[in-house]
Amino acid sequence: MVKLGDKIKILNEDGQYTQWASKTWIVNHIAYNEQQHRGYDSGMKGEALVSCKGLPVSLYEYEIEEA
Repeated sequence: MVKLGDKIKILNEDGQYTQWASKTWIVNHIAYNEQQHRGYDSGMKGEALVSCKGLPVSLYEYEIEEA
């Protein structure tokens, strides 16, 4: 389970995040519903949507790993 301040890396299995995958990011926001993050997909109920300072996309917990 990801926590604020955790250092993460992006899993880049499909090549979608190549430009950001080699960097380490620090988690600064975690959302579990639409009220906490307007981009949250209600079909992902229970999955954390993670944001990091300087990273222009938010990622679900299954798309990241601990750095």
